Amino acid sequence: MFIKIFHVFFIHLATTTSSTTSTSTSISTSSTTSTTPTPPCTPTSVGSASTLYSTSSGSATSYRCFAYEWTSPTTGLVTLAFELRHDPDYWFLDDVSVYAGAVQMLSNTGFETGSLSPWARTTPYGSCSGIAGHVCNGSYSPHSGSNYLCDGSNGCADRISQQFMATAGEVYVVSFWLKSGTTGSTIYAQVTLS
Repeated sequence: MFIKIFHVFFIHLATTTSSTTSTSTSISTSSTTSTTPTPPCTPTSVGSASTLYSTSSGSATSYRCFAYEWTSPTTGLVTLAFELRHDPDYWFLDDVSVYAGAVQMLSNTGFETGSLSPWARTTPYGSCSGIAGHVCNGSYSPHSGSNYLCDGSNGCADRISQQFMATAGEVYVVSFWLKSGTTGSTIYAQVTLS
């Protein structure tokens, strides 16, 4: 009896088949690389100092490049500002950039839109005479392209500024090209980031 039951069980196992289905998942990944632009001139590290550049002379006959590495002390909106005064001539400004790695933080960096926006002009020292900062066009004095900023503020400095969002501890590379007109009685330029 035992042998018969075992024989039937063995036959059942021998005639039963099972199949399994296996699936494999293929995962493809892609990576993108971004290139950090090389500054137009060698940057000077200023830490978190709010004043990047200041001068009371302007005898340059051609554009001069300025570049700085600035570390933001805070997270939030910061303002890059150019305070310019030239009695009785002009300051010329072009190709302003602020990079965080490969990311340009400013807009209308070369004033090529023909408008000052999103740059803003203010008069923190009262009403100045002369010609207020504005976008100029033509071959007279751009560093590149067709447009540039002309500022002939007399009697006091006006202020050309643009804001961007900064992150505490992040290093930003600031660069710009600045040129003075002929020498005058009072010449002043200051660039701040705070």
